[in-house]
Amino acid sequence: MKNLNTYVLKIAIVAVLSISSLTGCKKDEIKIEPVTKTTEVSEIEFSKLLQFISITTTAPKDQIAYNEKNKEFVVYGWYHKSLAVVQSEYNAANEYKATYEK
Repeated sequence: MKNLNTYVLKIAIVAVLSISSLTGCKKDEIKIEPVTKTTEVSEIEFSKLLQFISITTTAPKDQIAYNEKNKEFVVYGWYHKSLAVVQSEYNAANEYKATYEK
C-alpha cells in the first residue's frame, strides 16, 4: 500500500510539473505610441532630441515614445529618460553635434 501511495504521488507531481511547464507565462505586450511634439520645446528642437536619442541608444525612431504627462522619453517601452536629462545630455554632446549636425 505504501508503494502505491508513493507511486501515485510521483505521477501526480510529474503531471503538475508537466502541465505548468507547458502552459508557461505570457509576456505583457507593450504598446508604443508614436512620438508627438511637446509644448515645452520647439518642433525643431524636439526633432533634434528625438534624433539624438535614436542615435545614442541605437533605437529606431518608431520605438521611441514621448510621455507628455511625465515629460519623459520611453525607448523600447522600458527605458525612461526625462526631457530635462535628454536636453542637458544633448547640450553637452559636442562630438555628437560635430558628427551628425554638419
